[in-house]
Amino acid sequence: MKPKYLLHPIQAAKKAKALFTIWLGMWKFANHGDLRFKGDHRYDLQNVTDGFASRIDTTDDDTELLERICAAYRKANERQQSAPVAYRPTHRWEQIRQQRLGPVVQALLTRDIPALRAMYRNFFRDACSSGLLGAPFGLAKAYFGGNIKDLHRRFYLSHALYRYDYWKEQTDGRFPLRDLYGPGVGNPFGVQIDGTHIHVGAEYAHYCAHRIDSMLSAGPATVVEFGGGYGSMAYYLLRDRPELTYIDFDVPESIALSSYYLLKAFPSLEFLLYGEEELTGQAIARADVVLMPAFEIAAMPAASIDVSFSSNGISALSVEALKAYLKDIDRMTCDSFFSIGKKPTSESISELIAREHTSFQLAETRSSGWHSHKISGAGVGGAAGLAASTIFEQRYRRLDDCS
Repeated sequence: MKPKYLLHPIQAAKKAKALFTIWLGMWKFANHGDLRFKGDHRYDLQNVTDGFASRIDTTDDDTELLERICAAYRKANERQQSAPVAYRPTHRWEQIRQQRLGPVVQALLTRDIPALRAMYRNFFRDACSSGLLGAPFGLAKAYFGGNIKDLHRRFYLSHALYRYDYWKEQTDGRFPLRDLYGPGVGNPFGVQIDGTHIHVGAEYAHYCAHRIDSMLSAGPATVVEFGGGYGSMAYYLLRDRPELTYIDFDVPESIALSSYYLLKAFPSLEFLLYGEEELTGQAIARADVVLMPAFEIAAMPAASIDVSFSSNGISALSVEALKAYLKDIDRMTCDSFFSIGKKPTSESISELIAREHTSFQLAETRSSGWHSHKISGAGVGGAAGLAASTIFEQRYRRLDDCS
């Protein structure tokens, strides 16, 4: 315990209680995993040790790439100050930015390429990805500090195997394990199963990508994502779907990170970053990947998108901001809007679409187990905890001709 807590016994007690609660939850789930996966060849703690081993790639000179990202970020950061309120970062993101993202913001603004390179090459384990990634339960030292204790390995391996099995169930076993393998950018952590490294969140990102792919007709298509994070879903969609144009709108810090991830993963694709060219139909047609700050949504041409997608990307928006986003989605989406989010936001979206966007109709809704499967069957949190975190997948189909 840190010395400062010794001077504040109440804070020390709260800290100790929080740590004990975390430990107890991990212990319960680890024990549950021991029973659930007993005799399963995948339940080998060495798989976690191997999955968390450092794999930083230092083989290439990415100076030009990082200079390009800095230029786009500086322009977006300046323009954001005068952007409409609906497209500005949420209060939660501003807190993350102020508390955790200072070093990466400074590096981006000052074009400190060596510092930015060091953070981005290790972003899965660095504070520059705060709000998007993090060690389980926030225990960075426990997982990234060298030898991982058996309790932490048992917990993470159980968590990973539940999610992997759920992925197989949700995709009807159509994909081999190797399809979850990622590009290795950013020094990812996860588990190593049967020779395949599965980075954290890979199953969900792959699932979303192929749900979107199933909504697209054959041939060229354009997909927009709101809040694409560091680009995990986009990676699988671009890797597995030919003739695709992918567009992401997000806060400038996330756009900078996803630019690094996707540019490194797909060096042969044509990218358009903010400030390089106006966001016109011609510019989009020339690009494979378009990465823009959220305030550029209003510049999108009408009837230019086949599928719009959000996985919790619009969950934290105010009612007024949500209305603005749905208006843009209605204006530019010709086929489907696919939304994954918590129950309250999903209900708000349904009500707003039914009342104000009758060109769309709810075609499919299902309760998603992705969030609750982090604690599948373990009894951690109880039924009330699961109910509070209910996630819905909803697909809205356009009824009229948007051309």
